Amino acid sequence: MDAGKVKKEKILIADDVPANIKMLGEILKGGYEIVVATNGHKAYKLACECAPDLILMDVMMPEMDGFTACGLLKAVEKTADIPVIFITASRTEEDIVKGFTAGGVDYITKPFNPTELDARVRTHLELRNSREILKRYSRELESKNNELNEKNVLLGEALEQITCLARTDHLTGLCNRSHMMEKLREEEVRFHRNGRPFSLILSDIDHFKRFNDTYGHECGDLVLKTISGILKNSLREQDTVARWGGEEFLLLLPETDVSAAEGVARRLLEKVASHELDYNGSALCVTMTFGVSAYEKDSGIAGSIRHADEALYDGKEQGRNRVVGFADPEV
Repeated sequence: MDAGKVKKEKILIADDVPANIKMLGEILKGGYEIVVATNGHKAYKLACECAPDLILMDVMMPEMDGFTACGLLKAVEKTADIPVIFITASRTEEDIVKGFTAGGVDYITKPFNPTELDARVRTHLELRNSREILKRYSRELESKNNELNEKNVLLGEALEQITCLARTDHLTGLCNRSHMMEKLREEEVRFHRNGRPFSLILSDIDHFKRFNDTYGHECGDLVLKTISGILKNSLREQDTVARWGGEEFLLLLPETDVSAAEGVARRLLEKVASHELDYNGSALCVTMTFGVSAYEKDSGIAGSIRHADEALYDGKEQGRNRVVGFADPEV
C-alpha cells in the first residue's frame, strides 16, 4: 500500500435481503471498505477472517439470527471488541433489550434515515478508535515510567470523551438507549432496597413522518432537537430522559407513583403543544402522545417498558395528543 494512502475502515453488512445490502452500500459508499454476508454463519466466519471495524447486523436471517451471531462474536477474543449495530424493522422492547444483552452497541430500525445511519456508524467507529488509543497508551505507560503523569492526563481526557460518546445520542444530546438501560437497572436496585416507587413515560411525536416527507430530514432533526430540549428542561434534576427510538423518548421518574407521573406527562403535553416552532417561515404544529406506567416488581424493566408502550399505543388509537396510563386488564 502507498505510504500516503489512508486505509479505509472496513464495515461488514450482514443481511439476507439484497435490496437492504444495496441501500446500505449506497449510504456508506466511498467512505468505507464494504464486505457482505447473507446469513449469521457467514457473518461470524467472515468477521473472524477479516476483522471488520464495525458490523451492521440484521436481526432476522436464515440459518442463524443476528442475536446468535453477535453472541458468538462476543465470545471470541479476536472479535469481541467489534461494535455490532443491529438493524431491524421490529420495535418491540423485548427485541431491543435482547439486542443489548447479546452485546450490540446500538439499534437502528427500518426504513433507514441516511443521515442518522451515517452519523451512528461514524460515532461507533470513533468509539472503537478511541478504545484502541487507550490500549496503546496503557502499553506505553508500562514501559515509560518517566512519562506517567502526562499519559495519565491524556488517558483521562480520552476516557471522558468515550464516556460522553457512549452515553449520548448524537443528534439530541439526550442520553441514549444503552445509558438509559443502566439508569433503569440502578433504579430497580434502589426499588428492591427501599421500596420507593418509580415510573416510566414513553412518548412519541405525533405524525413525525409528515415533517420529513413535507419539509425534509433537516426539519425532522429540528423537531427532534426542539422536543428534546423541552422535555429535558421541564424535568427535575433526578429525572432522566432518553431518545429511545427514532421519534420516541423514554422518561424515568424516580420516587414517583403513576398518578404523579401522569401529571408530569400532562404538563409536558401542554408545553409541547403550545411551543411555537418555525422552519424556514413555516409554522409547525407539533404534538405528542404519552404512555405512563409504574415499575412493577413482577414485570421487571422490560415488562414495565412494555406497559408504557401499550399505553402509548392506546393513546394513538384514541386520536393522539393525549396522556394514557397503563391499565392492567387483569385488575
